[in-house]
Amino acid sequence: MTGIEWNERYSVGIQSIDDQHKEIFRLLDQLLQALKLGKAPQMLLRTITELEVYATSHFYKEEFFFREFNFPDSASHVREHEHFLKKINSLKGDAREGKLQSSLDLLYFLNGWIAHHILIVDIQYSDHFQQNGLR
Repeated sequence: MTGIEWNERYSVGIQSIDDQHKEIFRLLDQLLQALKLGKAPQMLLRTITELEVYATSHFYKEEFFFREFNFPDSASHVREHEHFLKKINSLKGDAREGKLQSSLDLLYFLNGWIAHHILIVDIQYSDHFQQNGLR
């Protein structure tokens, strides 16, 4: 796996959300770089904690817009957010107890999240939000 970088194909067309999405790329790349340097075990819990803070803030923002603009598919989207937070919480517990197999578990989870959630799920609200004036 090479460096993980944001590019425009991940854009949902809403600057404030794109800016937040870029943070998950930064955290993923931070973990990847730590793996390359053999420092991933020391970075794992810190990265998971940062992800938890990031996700809570980011999901709050998206869910605010769901309510504000009456987004029709908000319930299934919120369930995905809840699944992410449960998974991060589980990984955090495993990391604290020394049960997490490796940082690769977190890398694969985040890589999958980006590929599925941002590229498929988040893109679904893009037009709806933009039609309501959000840019």
